[in-house]
Amino acid sequence: MKRVEQRQIPMAGDQMDRLSKAMDTLSQRGSRGQSLVMLDQYAYVVHVPSHTVVTAVEPDQSKERVFTKIDSVVIA
Repeated sequence: MKRVEQRQIPMAGDQMDRLSKAMDTLSQRGSRGQSLVMLDQYAYVVHVPSHTVVTAVEPDQSKERVFTKIDSVVIA
């Protein structure tokens, strides 16, 4: 969550729960590496095995909106 704080992305309690549930779902569905979680207007690249947010991107920060080296996507 350090990355989220660095980018000053607001996270309400509900959003944290949804992000955590999304990572649980990815793990249950077989994701073994990095995945993309779309949560409201934000994109989170997460490392599923360690339950870690790798990158947090606000809607207007991603010019090309291209994410590479991910093995799955979930819309939370």
